[in-house]
Amino acid sequence: MIHIGSYEVSVQTADGQQKAAVLSSASVEEMPDAWWFSWPELWNITDFDCQNIVKLSVDGRVWGLIRYGLYPFPGQPVFLEVEHVEANPLSRGILANRRVQPIGKWLIWYAVQTAFQRALNADDDTLVILTALASDFDYYRNSIQMECLGPLTIAPGEEGYVFRLTSTAAASFCRQQERQWGRPRSI
Repeated sequence: MIHIGSYEVSVQTADGQQKAAVLSSASVEEMPDAWWFSWPELWNITDFDCQNIVKLSVDGRVWGLIRYGLYPFPGQPVFLEVEHVEANPLSRGILANRRVQPIGKWLIWYAVQTAFQRALNADDDTLVILTALASDFDYYRNSIQMECLGPLTIAPGEEGYVFRLTSTAAASFCRQQERQWGRPRSI
């Protein structure tokens, strides 16, 4: 299993409280079945030799999940692909309705840390890549500050975009996240 460790990070609840959240590898028992993605099915098809599913949890409750893989596999990985990322349905939508924030940014932060530790990336080439729905375009471009590589048909009738972070952009994203929310503590 691709595991770089667990981290305690700072999040904010809907009532404005700062709380400690944990970023760590998820277990099959924690896979929700009422979210957008079918996480139990994703768990069953995950190759833990090159992929992992990580959770962000607060007080024992899972608030977000990310599934990523290091590629090429087999061989020395050179990039990380974010394959699925999702916030708990109770914490989606406009900022005022989110019960916990930032979920996606911490999950992406964890994936970037994994890429830095495991991927051999030379000459500031693509370190992290993901494909997002058209509805998520602004989030990845503006909030994560990923570079859009262009449109892509995800499935018939479903348009999306491919995004990337170079090593330099990934490091910048992590520094910005840590300045705003504090430096994660390894646990």
